[in-house]
Amino acid sequence: MIIITDAHISKARGNHTAFFTMLAAIERTEHDLIFLGDIFDLWIALPRYEDDIHIKFIAWCLEQKNRRTIGFLEGNHEFFLASQRAEAFTWCSNDAWWQDGAGTLWVHGDQINRRDRAYLAFKKLSKNHMAKLILRSLPYGPEITKSVKRGLKKRNNTFRMQVPWDEIKFFANNRFAAGVDTIFMGHFHQAYCYRNQESKKLYLLPGWLNTQEVTLYQKNPSTISTMPWRKLF
Repeated sequence: MIIITDAHISKARGNHTAFFTMLAAIERTEHDLIFLGDIFDLWIALPRYEDDIHIKFIAWCLEQKNRRTIGFLEGNHEFFLASQRAEAFTWCSNDAWWQDGAGTLWVHGDQINRRDRAYLAFKKLSKNHMAKLILRSLPYGPEITKSVKRGLKKRNNTFRMQVPWDEIKFFANNRFAAGVDTIFMGHFHQAYCYRNQESKKLYLLPGWLNTQEVTLYQKNPSTISTMPWRKLF
């Protein structure tokens, strides 16, 4: 299984070509895939808001899910995928985390920091049915949302750079106590491994945006390695 997080793909960044080159290489493997959020720098899955790179990605996932499991957990840069684009994936969730039946949990991580009340409030306001209805009918909606995103970006970057280690460990220990053995988390663009006294582990994964790294997770036997994607093929 390949885990990809925080790619922040956009034409403005110019990183879309490398991203789709990677997806083409993945086609030659048998690996399942999990996209752990913030794959695109902004993706509002509504008419007028999607660009050709979103449509190209959807087409790729629709074709490839016939060959492999493809999971997508919404990050803070994606909106309404679970309700509008679920058919493109084996599973797609806008919940805080997604857990399989074997003790593994995937979490984007944007809701981990309980001290970031402004963001948590914004998330509730922006990711609900009413917000979706407003965006559908909002004149110049795509332009307005891009402007709002630019304004929020500086603040969000400040919180992400100040990694809330205590909050991360608090979350991990609660999930471990509930029966989870392994946690994969994105959002913070840093690599880190936290292990409790029972050797249960949380892996904080680096963002593809700055490293073009992916994580290869094999369950039997359990091995976890993170590397530049080109080394996988």
